[in-house]
Amino acid sequence: MRNIIFYLFAIVLSTYSCSKEYLDVQPSNQVSAQTLFETVNGAQSVIDGVLRDMRSQHNNNHDQFGVKAIDLAIDLMGEDMAVEKFHWFGADYRFENHDAKGYRSDYVWTLYYRMIYNLNEVINHNDFLKAQPEAERQHIKAQAFVLRAYSYFQLIQLFQNTYNGSENAPGVPVYTEATTSGNPRSTVQEVYNRIVDDLDQAIALFEGSNQPRLHISHPTVHVAKGLMARVTLVMQNWETAAKMAAGARTGYSVMTADEYALGFDNYTEQNWIWGLEINQEQSTTYGSWFSHVDWSIGGYCGAGLSRKMFSRALYNRMNDNDIRKLLVDTTFMKGGLRPDKFSAGNDKGWNADYVMMRPEEMLLIEAEALVKLGKEQEAKALLTELHKNRMNNHEVIMATGTQLLEEIRFERRIELWGEGFALLDIKRLKKGLDRTDSNHDPVVAQLMSLEPESTRFNFKIPQKEIDSNPFISDFDQNP
Repeated sequence: MRNIIFYLFAIVLSTYSCSKEYLDVQPSNQVSAQTLFETVNGAQSVIDGVLRDMRSQHNNNHDQFGVKAIDLAIDLMGEDMAVEKFHWFGADYRFENHDAKGYRSDYVWTLYYRMIYNLNEVINHNDFLKAQPEAERQHIKAQAFVLRAYSYFQLIQLFQNTYNGSENAPGVPVYTEATTSGNPRSTVQEVYNRIVDDLDQAIALFEGSNQPRLHISHPTVHVAKGLMARVTLVMQNWETAAKMAAGARTGYSVMTADEYALGFDNYTEQNWIWGLEINQEQSTTYGSWFSHVDWSIGGYCGAGLSRKMFSRALYNRMNDNDIRKLLVDTTFMKGGLRPDKFSAGNDKGWNADYVMMRPEEMLLIEAEALVKLGKEQEAKALLTELHKNRMNNHEVIMATGTQLLEEIRFERRIELWGEGFALLDIKRLKKGLDRTDSNHDPVVAQLMSLEPESTRFNFKIPQKEIDSNPFISDFDQNP
């Protein structure tokens, strides 16, 4: 734990030092925690430092550009995204990069715990803001709770099996104080308790403060409810998942077919609940999401060095009237399916924004939960709402029971393709991995199938953590 702290504080200081009022007081290298948390603006700068860290390039590596690099690794460890050549992210695709000495495990662990450390500073220094308006204090604290919950949720999904059936298994260490001392692994149940409690507090604080949102990257009550919907879907708490998903998308409409086809690169043109805006100053060019997934700009994907392709098996199952199928170019190259979902070439280019949460995801969570609650007609109505905006000629949904549930889950795979859910859904649904009968090249992929709940799906605790944390030894390592 102690090895990840100091870089984070430097991120926060650099963010805070951009404000004029701070520059008038003292040099940025002399800021103290107390000074930082004397004002709402100072505390918000810490939140903004975390958000900057979430979209920054790290270690000068072109496959380490924040949370969307992790999302891409998650999708590449599934079966719906194929890779043409072994290049950046190739080790993720082959399941070779997440053992104790693999730098993907280390990167995931380091990034999220660095965020948690800083967010703990915000939460535990909130009383320093007593002279500030109460509503603004609550709003700051709510944002910190959301981002801490998000961090723990990503960690627990990647470093252990899914919640159901693994409640008493070792999870990840939980920290509610900003400390460089290590903690032992909490159980999966304890980690989820922390996540749910953080989100409960965030929702209450947001609703009590009723502050305006300043930026698409800032968490809101809708983001908090959306994360709670994700969490309770995994926990199989269907009633809460349906309620929270409905609340998260309140005020947000399903994107039209034309909006969906705009390229997922500009939050001002598409209806996102949460996103990370990228500007020219913050663009990480070749080490970026769009460099690796967008065929329309001159990154690794566009140059043909590391093309990410749509799965042929998934494509063949799609309805021919589906506009999402029309956004897959089958003529571009032999054997390749070019996805045009993420396309920044005609708009923002290297400054393309990162999507984090959309109302369509919430609709599909609500629909899945409603089927589990026996409310199939309500679930069908939601699915029909989506189909009206995705099909040239949508059909009446006739499926019921398990077939309806599978249709909704199949919709998740299509609608959320490339947004960082593939491996997490494989784990949640306790499915195996099957890349056969598709366009996955066995020479490039190496690994074409895995049994349900394979130990290969779980990241191993980084060796650096085992070496530095007295409460975690090799005995505590994931199998």
